[in-house]
Amino acid sequence: MGETLRPVATGFNRSLTIETRSERLSGDPGAVLLREVLDATGIVAWMAERMEDERRQPDVVHDLPSLLRTMVLLAAQGWRDHDDANALRHDPAMRLAVSSAAGLTPLIGETGLASQPTLSRCAAMLAKPKNLKVLREACMELASR
Repeated sequence: MGETLRPVATGFNRSLTIETRSERLSGDPGAVLLREVLDATGIVAWMAERMEDERRQPDVVHDLPSLLRTMVLLAAQGWRDHDDANALRHDPAMRLAVSSAAGLTPLIGETGLASQPTLSRCAAMLAKPKNLKVLREACMELASR
């Protein structure tokens, strides 16, 4: 007989419940747990408030916090290249973990994760001097939290 664990609700999205099952629904279930850690530290919101987002806001599909979470979660899970994001664009755990939207909204529609070109543009935006300064300060801020 196997051990049964009670379902656990996430703090960042109350519609999401983590439970053990025999079938596999996601290739990256750790993304949900990492999102919980990111939210507990508040570091993504801290960075997004201080960064300069020069994109034309009416055209933005993925907000800055979602892009930051995508880049952090991909790196934390060993996905080394932005091309890897395309393989995960429709993974339900990743979509829920990176999105700023609540409920099941991140799973509706075809948008999925940010594409490789979007992540590359975000990396270029983060490389601007003002944003690099925020990234450096975020390292110290995260360590202090």
